[in-house]
Amino acid sequence: MQLPVLDGQEDTFGQVRDQLSSALDGEVRFGRHDRLLYATDASVYQVTPIGVVIPAHAEDIRRTVDICRSHGVPVLPRGAGTSLSGQTVNRAVVIDCSACMNKLLSVDPESRTARVQPGLVLDALRQGARHHGLTFGPEVSTSTHATLGGMIANCSAG
Repeated sequence: MQLPVLDGQEDTFGQVRDQLSSALDGEVRFGRHDRLLYATDASVYQVTPIGVVIPAHAEDIRRTVDICRSHGVPVLPRGAGTSLSGQTVNRAVVIDCSACMNKLLSVDPESRTARVQPGLVLDALRQGARHHGLTFGPEVSTSTHATLGGMIANCSAG
């Protein structure tokens, strides 16, 4: 696995942390303990991220991407970390939507569509859709934990 070359950028990371902290309503976590919590997923890989953002809303995600982009710092969307292939670990600012952006916003049985936030767990969507005689694939073994944003980001097919 080729990782971004980020050595010697501690000052940049501090600037990113400070800008995120003042710009976001959600949580900004750059401490060692918090970063280690996001260093693994269900695979064998272990890569400590630069920092973690837990956005309160979509605008926090946009601001995070803008700030990181302006400093040349990669971002990594992350769901529940159920990946078996290491897609959810990297040297990047992790954006974790599972804590605060995890709602089923609406189900429209006529158009057979749903509006969801990226941190919604697959089984929660299925439960909401079931009330309208609908379901949602793919069939993944981690459906009780896998988030829709993570599934989309990693092309989960089950």
